Amino acid sequence: MSLAQAGRTKINTAKINSAGVPKRRVRDVRTFQRFAAAVILPIPATCVAVGRLFQTDDSDTRRTLDLIAANPDRQFTFALLGFIGLVCVVPAFLAAASLSRRRRPVLTTIALAVNLAGYLGAFAMAAIDNLYLIGASLPPEQRDVAAIVIDKMWSSGIPGVSTSLFVLGHILGAILMGLALRGSIATVGWLATLLTTPVHVLAFVVLQMPALDLAAWLLMTLAFICCAIKIVKTANDEWDLPPLQPPTASASEVASR
Repeated sequence: MSLAQAGRTKINTAKINSAGVPKRRVRDVRTFQRFAAAVILPIPATCVAVGRLFQTDDSDTRRTLDLIAANPDRQFTFALLGFIGLVCVVPAFLAAASLSRRRRPVLTTIALAVNLAGYLGAFAMAAIDNLYLIGASLPPEQRDVAAIVIDKMWSSGIPGVSTSLFVLGHILGAILMGLALRGSIATVGWLATLLTTPVHVLAFVVLQMPALDLAAWLLMTLAFICCAIKIVKTANDEWDLPPLQPPTASASEVASR
């Protein structure tokens, strides 16, 4: 290397040291995360509530298949809304738990575990909703067999366990989540979460009125709207830690490039 080249290298190195090494930009997505969570939160309960308007009376499976065959779009809408609700329910509860985890970490963890076990365990219910649609599309003389299969799926095996897990998980989980959210959201929000359980019981055990179940899910929607409002108002630093900055390359490494 000549003396002139060595001099130019020293000058370039000095410029790098004085100007500083350029840093790779790390995007802070916490604002996007908060608004995405706020949008997703009301979706699951709202989908289930609206789906109750399209639910076909399933007290007699064989008769239900005939009713669905007369209006398959109604059952398709019901099944689609249930599927959307099931897809969105996990991120919705994770977002709600983020509000209460610092105030009540143990109770929030238990509530989240119970709710996720209940809702994730409901995977078979979406399949059975679609099975009703398939059974109704069969010729009338084949629907007797389809009704027997559906009844067996409800009462035995994995679908039966799935249904029981959902019922227990979302009823008990609503109580636990409501208690965990005390002080983290508006009073009307966590009270609405607590009230969903007695309304569910009143709808199915006492009065046998599935339409009343719609009110229970709307209470959950109200609670999650309160969570969404709180999340929108939450500062990024309270929502999550900022992203880590990448390590700065040394001047010699930059010069070698």
